[in-house]
Amino acid sequence: MIRRKEVQPTGAHPIAVAEGVHQVRTGMGRMSSHVYLVESGPGWVLVDAGWPGAERVITAAAESLFGTGARPAAIVLTHIHPDHTGAAPGLARKWDVPVYVHPDELPLARGVLLDEYANPLDRWVLRPLMMLLPKGTLPATDMTGVVRILEPGAGVPGLPDWRCVPTPGHTPGHIALFRESDRVLLTGDAVLATDVNSVRGLLTGGSRVSGPPWIATWDRPTAEASIAALARLRPRLLASGHGPAVSAPQAARQLEELAARVTAARRPGLPIDYQGVAAVRVGGPEVLEVIRRRLRAPRRGEARVRVEACSVSAVDVQARKGLSTYPPRFPFVPGYAVVGVVDAVGAGVTAVAAGDRVVVMTEKGGYAEYIFVSSHPMMGVSAGLDAGEVVAVGLNYLVAHQTLSRVARIRRGQAILVTGAAGGIGTALIQLGQLLQLRIYGADLPSKHPWLVDHGVVPLGARAEDAVKALQRMEPDGVDAVLDGRGGDWVRAGLAVLRPGGVLVEYANPGSPASTFKLMVRAIKQNLVPKGKRIRLYGTTSWRLDRKPLMDAWATLYELLEARKIAPVIAGRFPLLDARQAHLRLEDGDVVGNLALVAGSP
Repeated sequence: MIRRKEVQPTGAHPIAVAEGVHQVRTGMGRMSSHVYLVESGPGWVLVDAGWPGAERVITAAAESLFGTGARPAAIVLTHIHPDHTGAAPGLARKWDVPVYVHPDELPLARGVLLDEYANPLDRWVLRPLMMLLPKGTLPATDMTGVVRILEPGAGVPGLPDWRCVPTPGHTPGHIALFRESDRVLLTGDAVLATDVNSVRGLLTGGSRVSGPPWIATWDRPTAEASIAALARLRPRLLASGHGPAVSAPQAARQLEELAARVTAARRPGLPIDYQGVAAVRVGGPEVLEVIRRRLRAPRRGEARVRVEACSVSAVDVQARKGLSTYPPRFPFVPGYAVVGVVDAVGAGVTAVAAGDRVVVMTEKGGYAEYIFVSSHPMMGVSAGLDAGEVVAVGLNYLVAHQTLSRVARIRRGQAILVTGAAGGIGTALIQLGQLLQLRIYGADLPSKHPWLVDHGVVPLGARAEDAVKALQRMEPDGVDAVLDGRGGDWVRAGLAVLRPGGVLVEYANPGSPASTFKLMVRAIKQNLVPKGKRIRLYGTTSWRLDRKPLMDAWATLYELLEARKIAPVIAGRFPLLDARQAHLRLEDGDVVGNLALVAGSP
């Protein structure tokens, strides 16, 4: 061990809890958290980094033990929460050492609140508070510049005599550290040495092995399974992120008792892993990566759905590129509409039950083997319907139906122009338009014109100016409506071919909040002209204001699908986790109809 100057363990000074393991308190009172200075051979490692502003306390403790200018071999974090990571960026830069976290913890390193990793405290307190307070009032601890991956099977950096014990649940990538030689266990917040989950525990602050703070825990069933895993280690000393260290024989006994309590109370079915595909940063299809998550039990108000198929749409591609009215926070899982089977429901769920087959408007998250549904639109669908067709109807036919009937209010026998006519929404517009006996003109690439002709559509070129000239010759008085999913030059072109009083329906993604605002201003100005040509905007997110039109449209569309009055064109089906190839195919520009990701496909 390192030779050092002995100090009296008072206040924030280090306390030796085991041979070569020194505990330092950061923060005040019941909100304080512990960091550990752990020796191994000639060096030492800092485990956890306390609250923001703890740099001075930690540095002083290190220098009191190891001398002026002492620096560790590494900083190892049990998890990413502000009371354990606050000083990490500053200390990493001061000491010029890396900060190690479990791979599943990396998405949290930006310090941004991500919905898929939110715990009850995040959802009920922090998220509403952030919406009320000015931006930047609650500063984030961004560690992306210093953080490194700790591979659990490769050992603990700087601590060859310790091993990493994955303990997910409190956070996705929580870890504990265990020294086999004397059975010392550093638990972080996977298990605490003080009770913070009861009023009595909060008031007395006594020493007792207890579970993590449940209100700040991401996935309780998984956290409970981790408690049982730690109990099987039978530690002789347990030192956690909060509370005094607990030594033998109380450590093993209290931990076993805790594991027995949570195991008895746990809901049936141990957590398992499931996979999905996330866009890890802005970019091309190459940024889509397969990820693995723990399959948790559904929370109150949630239904867990095993995914059969998910739509692949232009909006997924645009979100991956960061082009959206509401740009996503990376990393995120794309996937706008899914079909699947409910396999479990949380407390309070009565609309669906396990075994129900449902279609869900997810907006994001669909590229995964399981999804969790609480507030998003969901409807039961027939077990006999093709999964790929169900998701095509759930998104693209929904857009087509709403733009035709609800926004443009098209009547039987009228004339329309459809841009991107051979795409997923375009082919849906054509099929629904044929049911209304519309005269349909379709603008798209020449290679797609044979399909358009075969389906009774008058083909036009893909360039806006060419389509305008051709259509003005064939419809000199103008068409009744233009359904535009392209945007850009097509806004001007669409207005040019409309009859007086006609309507241009824009459902294209403008690509940014600024572009959306400009389009809204243009629509307002255009619509002020008496008896003039109108611009109306449509987006699927309108269900947040009133979900009845969406649910009514779904009911109508799935009746048409069951009667085979509509038949979605499926250009390709890809394995659920092969989203990268699906995006490549979609961006090639030669797709006629829809693409789908399908679970269990070869």
